[in-house]
Amino acid sequence: MNISSHPFLQFSLNHWLGDIKGSQTQLRWGNEIPKQLHIQSWKAKDIELWGERPGDSPLGTFGVHYLSAGYSISHHLDTPFRFGLRIQTNYSHLFTEYLLGTTLDIGTLIPISSSIILGAVIRNVGYEYTNKLRSSLPIESGIGFALKIAPTKTSILTDLLYNAQHGQEIRIGLMTNWRWLNFSAGTSVSNNRNASALGFSFSYRRIKVNYGIYFHEKSSVLGIPQFLDIRRYL
Repeated sequence: MNISSHPFLQFSLNHWLGDIKGSQTQLRWGNEIPKQLHIQSWKAKDIELWGERPGDSPLGTFGVHYLSAGYSISHHLDTPFRFGLRIQTNYSHLFTEYLLGTTLDIGTLIPISSSIILGAVIRNVGYEYTNKLRSSLPIESGIGFALKIAPTKTSILTDLLYNAQHGQEIRIGLMTNWRWLNFSAGTSVSNNRNASALGFSFSYRRIKVNYGIYFHEKSSVLGIPQFLDIRRYL
């Protein structure tokens, strides 16, 4: 759960695997008690539908739609730590099937020194409803470590995540904290996938632009996901 000392409005354009495209709008406000509201959507159109028997042409096309909205808040609670929570609702629609879910994420940041910060999070606590049938979601937990290197104004980040369905995942990243132009790079390793990402951001006065690309094992088939954020500090 990232904490920003400046309120901002941000709009994102995202291109995920295949032809899945989406957007996100975020609004963050508050200094001592930061709060954030976000709305995100994903969709894919004209997906070919094939029957059980191979044929020369598809039976038709269909689309997939996903929509989520969330609210998050954090506070120090008169301690050296920072505590936060996020409530999110999700809705997706495929053919005549729909899925509606509500989840809760909770986390904390623990400063060990001026250059070392520890973090912990529990995500996906909640339920989803599919055609009026309720089922539990796989809970994800994690711990993280951030080391700030003051002379170079860079940070080394490491995360250890555990998902009840997918197992363990390790993430390692590096990011800069310079004045105008910054870079970031990271990799993740798990039993199901190995991936890496690169990105940069440019800041000028009250405007910040972020761009990132995500490489995975099936990039040659499904393409390379890309993300573009435009932020306006208020």
